[in-house]
Amino acid sequence: MSVTITHGQVDGVPAVTLKNARLRAVVLPTLGGRVWELEDLVRGRQWIWHRPGVPLAAAQVGDPYDDVWAGGWEELFPNDAQGHFEGRTLPDHGEWWTLSWTVVSASGGAEGRLRLTATSTVIRATCTKEFVLAADGSALTVHYSIQSDEPAGFHYLFKQHLPIALTPSCRLDLPGGQMQAVDPAFGNLLGAPGPFPWPIAATPAGAVDVRVVPAASPTAREFLYVRDLPDGWCGVTDHERGASLRMTFDRQALPFVWLFLSYGGWRDVYTAVLEPCSNMPKELAQAVQQGQSAYLSPGATFRTSVTVTLDGAPSGAAG
Repeated sequence: MSVTITHGQVDGVPAVTLKNARLRAVVLPTLGGRVWELEDLVRGRQWIWHRPGVPLAAAQVGDPYDDVWAGGWEELFPNDAQGHFEGRTLPDHGEWWTLSWTVVSASGGAEGRLRLTATSTVIRATCTKEFVLAADGSALTVHYSIQSDEPAGFHYLFKQHLPIALTPSCRLDLPGGQMQAVDPAFGNLLGAPGPFPWPIAATPAGAVDVRVVPAASPTAREFLYVRDLPDGWCGVTDHERGASLRMTFDRQALPFVWLFLSYGGWRDVYTAVLEPCSNMPKELAQAVQQGQSAYLSPGATFRTSVTVTLDGAPSGAAG
Protein backbone atom coordinates (compact mmCIF):
# COMPACT_ATOMS: atom_id res chain seq x y z
CA MET A 1 0.00 0.00 0.00
CA SER A 2 1.01 3.60 -0.45
CA VAL A 3 -0.27 7.11 0.13
CA THR A 4 -1.26 9.22 -2.85
CA ILE A 5 -1.37 13.01 -2.80
CA THR A 6 -3.41 14.78 -5.45
CA HIS A 7 -4.11 18.45 -6.12
CA GLY A 8 -7.54 19.56 -7.25
CA GLN A 9 -10.46 21.76 -6.23
CA VAL A 10 -13.56 21.68 -4.05
CA ASP A 11 -16.21 24.18 -5.21
CA GLY A 12 -13.51 26.18 -6.94
CA VAL A 13 -11.21 26.20 -3.88
CA PRO A 14 -7.73 24.62 -4.16
CA ALA A 15 -7.61 21.27 -2.39
CA VAL A 16 -4.96 18.69 -1.54
CA THR A 17 -6.05 15.09 -0.92
CA LEU A 18 -4.09 12.52 1.07
CA LYS A 19 -5.36 8.98 0.58
CA ASN A 20 -4.49 5.39 1.36
CA ALA A 21 -6.67 2.29 1.32
CA ARG A 22 -8.33 3.18 4.64
CA LEU A 23 -8.54 6.94 4.93
CA ARG A 24 -9.05 9.97 2.72
CA ALA A 25 -8.39 13.51 3.93
CA VAL A 26 -9.09 16.65 1.89
CA VAL A 27 -7.24 19.81 2.98
CA LEU A 28 -8.05 23.35 1.80
CA PRO A 29 -4.82 25.35 2.23
CA THR A 30 -6.21 28.76 1.24
CA LEU A 31 -9.17 28.50 3.65
CA GLY A 32 -7.33 28.31 6.94
CA GLY A 33 -5.64 25.04 6.01
CA ARG A 34 -8.79 23.29 7.22
CA VAL A 35 -9.53 19.60 6.69
CA TRP A 36 -12.74 19.59 4.68
CA GLU A 37 -13.34 15.84 4.47
CA LEU A 38 -12.12 12.96 6.62
CA GLU A 39 -13.47 9.69 5.26
CA ASP A 40 -13.25 6.19 6.66
CA LEU A 41 -12.98 4.27 3.39
CA VAL A 42 -13.42 0.89 5.10
CA ARG A 43 -16.83 1.78 6.55
CA GLY A 44 -17.89 4.48 4.08
CA ARG A 45 -18.21 7.13 6.81
CA GLN A 46 -17.31 10.82 6.14
CA TRP A 47 -16.94 12.41 9.57
CA ILE A 48 -16.64 16.16 9.09
CA TRP A 49 -19.74 18.34 9.19
CA HIS A 50 -20.51 20.90 6.47
CA ARG A 51 -23.02 23.65 7.12
CA PRO A 52 -25.94 23.69 4.70
CA GLY A 53 -26.43 26.94 2.86
CA VAL A 54 -23.06 28.48 3.74
CA PRO A 55 -20.64 28.34 0.80
CA LEU A 56 -16.91 27.85 0.99
CA ALA A 57 -15.36 31.31 0.75
CA ALA A 58 -12.32 33.22 1.93
CA ALA A 59 -12.82 35.28 5.09
CA GLN A 60 -11.11 38.39 6.38
CA VAL A 61 -9.68 38.97 9.84
CA GLY A 62 -12.53 40.32 11.94
CA ASP A 63 -15.37 38.67 10.00
CA PRO A 64 -18.16 37.35 12.26
CA TYR A 65 -17.32 33.66 12.57
CA ASP A 66 -20.84 32.39 13.29
CA ASP A 67 -22.22 34.00 10.13
CA VAL A 68 -19.65 32.56 7.70
CA TRP A 69 -18.76 29.26 9.41
CA ALA A 70 -19.04 26.63 6.67
CA GLY A 71 -17.62 23.70 8.65
CA GLY A 72 -14.43 21.71 8.36
CA TRP A 73 -11.76 20.85 10.93
CA GLU A 74 -10.02 24.08 11.88
CA GLU A 75 -7.81 25.43 14.67
CA LEU A 76 -8.10 28.63 16.69
CA PHE A 77 -5.14 30.91 17.42
CA PRO A 78 -4.45 33.25 19.22
CA ASN A 79 -7.88 33.52 20.85
CA ASP A 80 -11.54 32.53 20.81
CA ALA A 81 -13.63 35.37 22.27
CA GLN A 82 -12.98 38.64 20.48
CA GLY A 83 -11.99 41.79 22.31
CA HIS A 84 -9.07 43.91 23.48
CA PHE A 85 -6.30 42.16 25.38
CA GLU A 86 -2.65 42.94 26.12
CA GLY A 87 -2.75 45.95 23.80
CA ARG A 88 -4.21 44.07 20.83
CA THR A 89 -7.60 43.83 19.18
CA LEU A 90 -8.31 40.12 18.92
CA PRO A 91 -10.69 39.03 16.12
CA ASP A 92 -13.64 36.67 16.44
CA HIS A 93 -12.37 33.08 16.82
CA GLY A 94 -8.81 34.24 16.23
CA GLU A 95 -6.90 34.54 12.98
CA TRP A 96 -5.86 31.07 11.78
CA TRP A 97 -9.19 30.23 10.15
CA THR A 98 -8.95 33.37 7.95
CA LEU A 99 -5.36 32.82 6.79
CA SER A 100 -4.36 31.53 3.38
CA TRP A 101 -1.73 28.88 4.06
CA THR A 102 1.10 28.12 1.64
CA VAL A 103 1.92 24.57 0.59
CA VAL A 104 5.61 24.12 1.37
CA SER A 105 5.84 20.45 0.43
CA ALA A 106 3.60 17.50 -0.46
CA SER A 107 4.86 13.96 -0.90
CA GLY A 108 3.32 10.51 -1.02
CA GLY A 109 4.58 6.94 -1.06
CA ALA A 110 5.22 4.89 2.07
CA GLU A 111 4.10 7.93 4.04
CA GLY A 112 2.10 10.96 2.94
CA ARG A 113 3.17 14.37 4.20
CA LEU A 114 1.65 17.78 3.52
CA ARG A 115 3.38 20.78 5.07
CA LEU A 116 1.73 24.22 5.24
CA THR A 117 2.97 27.54 6.55
CA ALA A 118 1.43 30.93 7.30
CA THR A 119 2.32 34.15 9.09
CA SER A 120 0.05 35.41 11.82
CA THR A 121 -0.20 39.20 12.12
CA VAL A 122 -2.56 39.79 15.07
CA ILE A 123 0.23 38.25 17.11
CA ARG A 124 3.34 38.06 14.97
CA ALA A 125 4.26 34.41 14.63
CA THR A 126 5.49 31.95 12.03
CA CYS A 127 3.02 29.05 11.95
CA THR A 128 3.29 25.60 10.40
CA LYS A 129 1.19 22.49 10.32
CA GLU A 130 2.16 19.18 8.79
CA PHE A 131 -0.33 16.43 8.00
CA VAL A 132 1.04 12.89 8.10
CA LEU A 133 -0.69 9.71 6.88
CA ALA A 134 1.02 6.31 6.95
CA ALA A 135 0.51 3.96 4.02
CA ASP A 136 -1.06 1.24 6.17
CA GLY A 137 -2.67 3.50 8.78
CA SER A 138 -6.17 4.67 9.67
CA ALA A 139 -4.94 7.79 11.50
CA LEU A 140 -4.14 11.32 10.37
CA THR A 141 -1.61 13.15 12.53
CA VAL A 142 -1.12 16.91 12.45
CA HIS A 143 2.07 18.46 13.83
CA TYR A 144 1.77 22.12 14.83
CA SER A 145 4.45 24.75 15.35
CA ILE A 146 4.00 28.39 16.39
CA GLN A 147 7.22 30.42 16.58
CA SER A 148 6.92 33.81 18.24
CA ASP A 149 8.18 36.78 16.24
CA GLU A 150 7.16 39.23 18.98
CA PRO A 151 9.67 41.21 21.07
CA ALA A 152 7.70 40.46 24.26
CA GLY A 153 5.92 37.43 25.63
CA PHE A 154 2.16 37.00 25.20
CA HIS A 155 -0.74 34.92 26.43
CA TYR A 156 -2.75 33.05 23.84
CA LEU A 157 -5.22 30.25 23.21
CA PHE A 158 -4.70 27.27 20.89
CA LYS A 159 -7.67 25.05 20.21
CA GLN A 160 -8.91 22.32 17.90
CA HIS A 161 -12.30 22.87 16.25
CA LEU A 162 -13.59 19.62 14.70
CA PRO A 163 -17.34 19.56 13.90
CA ILE A 164 -18.79 16.07 13.52
CA ALA A 165 -21.42 15.01 10.98
CA LEU A 166 -23.91 13.49 13.43
CA THR A 167 -26.87 11.15 13.46
CA PRO A 168 -28.91 10.12 16.52
CA SER A 169 -27.01 6.81 16.48
CA CYS A 170 -23.86 8.66 17.56
CA ARG A 171 -22.49 8.86 21.08
CA LEU A 172 -19.90 11.28 22.47
CA ASP A 173 -16.82 9.65 23.99
CA LEU A 174 -14.48 11.03 26.66
CA PRO A 175 -12.33 9.17 29.20
CA GLY A 176 -13.87 11.06 32.14
CA GLY A 177 -13.32 14.39 33.81
CA GLN A 178 -15.41 17.17 35.29
CA MET A 179 -17.86 19.03 33.04
CA GLN A 180 -19.56 22.38 33.49
CA ALA A 181 -21.62 24.76 31.42
CA VAL A 182 -19.71 27.50 29.59
CA ASP A 183 -22.73 29.79 29.86
CA PRO A 184 -25.82 28.52 31.72
CA ALA A 185 -27.89 31.13 29.86
CA PHE A 186 -26.94 29.56 26.50
CA GLY A 187 -27.35 25.83 27.07
CA ASN A 188 -30.48 23.90 28.01
CA LEU A 189 -29.37 20.26 28.16
CA LEU A 190 -27.57 20.11 31.51
CA GLY A 191 -30.24 21.89 33.51
CA ALA A 192 -27.63 23.23 35.96
CA PRO A 193 -24.19 24.88 35.71
CA GLY A 194 -22.26 22.00 37.27
CA PRO A 195 -19.58 20.81 37.68
CA PHE A 196 -20.61 17.18 37.20
CA PRO A 197 -18.49 14.07 36.61
CA TRP A 198 -18.58 13.01 32.97
CA PRO A 199 -20.95 11.80 31.54
CA ILE A 200 -23.93 12.12 33.95
CA ALA A 201 -25.29 15.45 35.14
CA ALA A 202 -27.41 14.85 38.22
CA THR A 203 -29.80 17.81 38.22
CA PRO A 204 -33.03 18.54 40.14
CA ALA A 205 -34.91 17.68 36.96
CA GLY A 206 -33.23 14.27 36.71
CA ALA A 207 -30.08 12.66 35.35
CA VAL A 208 -28.76 13.78 31.97
CA ASP A 209 -26.39 11.53 30.01
CA VAL A 210 -24.31 13.93 27.92
CA ARG A 211 -23.01 11.09 25.73
CA VAL A 212 -26.44 10.75 24.10
CA VAL A 213 -26.97 12.60 20.81
CA PRO A 214 -30.70 13.37 20.49
CA ALA A 215 -32.69 13.79 17.32
CA ALA A 216 -32.81 17.30 15.90
CA SER A 217 -34.83 19.76 17.95
CA PRO A 218 -35.36 23.52 17.59
CA THR A 219 -34.20 24.08 21.16
CA ALA A 220 -31.51 21.51 22.07
CA ARG A 221 -28.08 23.03 22.61
CA GLU A 222 -25.25 23.12 25.15
CA PHE A 223 -21.68 24.38 25.49
CA LEU A 224 -19.40 22.59 27.95
CA TYR A 225 -15.94 22.72 29.43
CA VAL A 226 -14.42 19.41 30.52
CA ARG A 227 -11.36 19.46 32.78
CA ASP A 228 -9.36 16.96 34.89
CA LEU A 229 -9.24 14.50 32.01
CA PRO A 230 -7.69 11.18 33.04
CA ASP A 231 -6.35 10.69 29.51
CA GLY A 232 -5.80 12.83 26.42
CA TRP A 233 -8.54 11.90 24.00
CA CYS A 234 -12.11 12.58 22.92
CA GLY A 235 -14.26 11.20 20.14
CA VAL A 236 -17.55 10.01 18.70
CA THR A 237 -18.93 6.54 17.98
CA ASP A 238 -21.54 5.91 15.30
CA HIS A 239 -23.11 2.65 16.44
CA GLU A 240 -25.39 2.28 13.41
CA ARG A 241 -22.45 2.49 11.01
CA GLY A 242 -20.10 0.55 13.27
CA ALA A 243 -17.57 3.39 13.06
CA SER A 244 -15.64 5.57 15.49
CA LEU A 245 -13.49 8.68 15.46
CA ARG A 246 -11.00 9.36 18.23
CA MET A 247 -8.84 12.47 18.59
CA THR A 248 -5.77 12.03 20.80
CA PHE A 249 -3.68 14.92 22.10
CA ASP A 250 -1.06 15.94 24.66
CA ARG A 251 -2.80 16.85 27.93
CA GLN A 252 0.06 19.16 28.92
CA ALA A 253 -0.47 21.31 25.83
CA LEU A 254 -4.25 20.85 25.66
CA PRO A 255 -5.52 20.11 29.18
CA PHE A 256 -9.18 20.99 28.53
CA VAL A 257 -11.87 19.80 26.12
CA TRP A 258 -14.67 22.13 25.11
CA LEU A 259 -17.81 20.65 23.56
CA PHE A 260 -20.09 22.85 21.48
CA LEU A 261 -23.29 20.85 21.04
CA SER A 262 -26.02 22.12 18.76
CA TYR A 263 -28.71 19.57 18.03
CA GLY A 264 -30.78 22.06 16.08
CA GLY A 265 -31.09 24.62 18.87
CA TRP A 266 -28.51 27.10 17.56
CA ARG A 267 -29.11 28.48 14.05
CA ASP A 268 -30.64 25.13 12.99
CA VAL A 269 -27.16 23.57 13.17
CA TYR A 270 -26.88 19.85 13.99
CA THR A 271 -23.34 18.99 15.04
CA ALA A 272 -21.01 18.38 17.97
CA VAL A 273 -17.69 20.24 17.87
CA LEU A 274 -14.70 18.55 19.55
CA GLU A 275 -12.40 21.25 20.94
CA PRO A 276 -9.31 20.16 22.90
CA CYS A 277 -7.90 23.44 24.14
CA SER A 278 -4.96 25.05 25.92
CA ASN A 279 -7.20 27.40 27.91
CA MET A 280 -10.27 27.66 30.10
CA PRO A 281 -12.40 29.78 30.08
CA LYS A 282 -12.68 31.26 26.58
CA GLU A 283 -11.97 34.88 27.59
CA LEU A 284 -8.19 35.27 27.66
CA ALA A 285 -8.17 37.76 30.54
CA GLN A 286 -10.16 35.38 32.74
CA ALA A 287 -7.99 32.40 31.77
CA VAL A 288 -4.88 34.37 32.73
CA GLN A 289 -6.41 35.35 36.07
CA GLN A 290 -7.16 31.69 36.79
CA GLY A 291 -3.71 30.50 35.70
CA GLN A 292 -5.21 28.53 32.81
CA SER A 293 -3.82 30.26 29.71
CA ALA A 294 -1.01 29.36 27.33
CA TYR A 295 1.99 31.73 27.23
CA LEU A 296 4.83 32.10 24.71
CA SER A 297 8.10 33.88 25.47
CA PRO A 298 9.91 36.01 22.85
CA GLY A 299 11.51 33.82 20.20
CA ALA A 300 10.06 30.64 21.73
CA THR A 301 8.17 27.97 19.79
CA PHE A 302 5.01 26.12 20.81
CA ARG A 303 4.80 22.61 19.39
CA THR A 304 2.16 19.95 19.73
CA SER A 305 0.57 17.14 17.72
CA VAL A 306 -2.95 15.80 17.37
CA THR A 307 -3.98 12.47 15.87
CA VAL A 308 -7.43 11.50 14.59
CA THR A 309 -7.99 7.77 14.21
CA LEU A 310 -10.90 6.26 12.27
CA ASP A 311 -11.82 2.76 13.38
CA GLY A 312 -14.69 0.37 14.00
CA ALA A 313 -17.13 0.90 16.85
CA PRO A 314 -16.03 -0.64 20.16
CA SER A 315 -17.79 -3.84 21.10
CA GLY A 316 -20.65 -3.72 23.59
CA ALA A 317 -23.97 -1.96 23.82
CA ALA A 318 -24.47 1.62 22.71
CA GLY A 319 -24.70 4.33 25.33
